[in-house]
Amino acid sequence: MPTPITRAVEALTGEWQINLEQRVPRKELYKARIESSKPSLGFFVLLVCSAVIATLGLISNSTAVVIGAMIVAPLMDPILSLAFALAISNNTLAKRSLLTILLGVLTVVGTAAILSMLLDVSEVNREMTSRTAPNLIDLGIAVAAAIAGSFSMTRAGLSNSIAGVAIAVALVPPLCVCGIGLSLGQEVVAVFGRGTVAGITNQISEGSFLLFLANLIGITVASLFIFLIQRYGSVGQSWRNLLVWLGLLGLLSIPLSSSLRDFSIKQQLDGQFASFKAGRVRQFELTRKNPYLWQKVRMLYSNIRVVDNKATVDLVLSAPEGLVTDGLAQEVYEGLADRAKTDLGLDDIRTTISVIPNQIFKYSETSQPSS
Repeated sequence: MPTPITRAVEALTGEWQINLEQRVPRKELYKARIESSKPSLGFFVLLVCSAVIATLGLISNSTAVVIGAMIVAPLMDPILSLAFALAISNNTLAKRSLLTILLGVLTVVGTAAILSMLLDVSEVNREMTSRTAPNLIDLGIAVAAAIAGSFSMTRAGLSNSIAGVAIAVALVPPLCVCGIGLSLGQEVVAVFGRGTVAGITNQISEGSFLLFLANLIGITVASLFIFLIQRYGSVGQSWRNLLVWLGLLGLLSIPLSSSLRDFSIKQQLDGQFASFKAGRVRQFELTRKNPYLWQKVRMLYSNIRVVDNKATVDLVLSAPEGLVTDGLAQEVYEGLADRAKTDLGLDDIRTTISVIPNQIFKYSETSQPSS
């Protein structure tokens, strides 16, 4: 007696079969992957153009320009060729693909570094710093984009989705940020609206390159699985490759999971400050003591950075002159430090409170103010 599952399978062999796209033949896909693995002149022309566009977009803090660079970038092709080579256990294709990826990485980083030196870049902005703290969310994006990209390659009618995949995974911008970071000195000024932060050069280069590695390994592993599921290769032949890349993915997940916790803490603090900016002052214990005073205070800007379970908070407040005193600023810091350590489990929190027009209070672990 047929079961519901068998009936569903049988239904697909009838009039519904038209909805099942034909797979690209293995020989045809193999030829395409060979072509895409070559470090050709066209590959480098497009890559340099993409790097220039992305670097200029990052320097000018323009999201639209950076997105344009993602569409032009051809770096996804050799990575997919690498995944295909691993699936079919073709060492020659794998080596060629890895060489092309390596040359591509050096080209992008070098182009960005040279361009930023020529333009005398001395500041970093939000477009750059947003690519310096990767976490498991970024790895998830890379995996999902890789599934879409590799699957669309196996179906002739889905090739139009490749541009969207390139935008989602963003391989070139992190490498450009890495190049910009390498061109800067030890003391770099980061500009966020009204706030500035100094001395984060190492985080820029290392963090952005970690994001690229997350994209590279995530795409390779996910695409390898898709090619195996689509029967272009066999697990029996490629199990060693599979184990090696799963091991790399596991190693990469360690720093990314730590960054995810930092990201989660930052989101919680951001949410609290957003409530304050919106005028909902009565929900905070500190402001509940004197809500009428705090209704005269506006938060113009907040910037939070959490690294290795340590937070740095910059706040810009607007208040009538003399309203925010040293003692009141100290209360704000102590309230933040209490919540950060008790509720969020932070090891340390450093806070700078600027009051418009010209009052600045700085606090560290000793809780001693300085101006």
